[in-house]
Amino acid sequence: MIRHFTSSAIVFNSAGKVLLVHHNKIGLWLYPGGHVDPNEDPAEAALREVVEETGIEAQILAPQRFAHPAVRSIPTPFAIIEMDIEDRKDGLHRHIDFVYICRTTSDTLDAQLEEVSNVAWFDIADIAELPTPKELPSLIAEASRATAQLV
Repeated sequence: MIRHFTSSAIVFNSAGKVLLVHHNKIGLWLYPGGHVDPNEDPAEAALREVVEETGIEAQILAPQRFAHPAVRSIPTPFAIIEMDIEDRKDGLHRHIDFVYICRTTSDTLDAQLEEVSNVAWFDIADIAELPTPKELPSLIAEASRATAQLV
């Protein structure tokens, strides 16, 4: 099966709300994310996708697990998940998604209407009522609990 590397960001604001986008192609609420481009690491891809889809700047919250002057450490993702995807272009394939926890550094939302029809901040308790992928409410709840250790 074809595998694509993707990267996503669970973005929280100072009020503890989470940023979600309503994806045009699949009709569900998701956290911002997309394919990792050539010459880009997963952390760079996650931050780029946040800006492209929502118009806001974000910062990754992740402990630096290793530091040495001879190398650059890439932030550690909160989760790495695999999911099967089917679309017209690639047919059935698998996404390996690097999921990062982030906090916003700006508040101006500006949806990229080519890919998303809406972008909004949500209380974590309200996410279970939205049309989302099955794992998303649990993943966001766990990310919210983890932010206390990352700030």
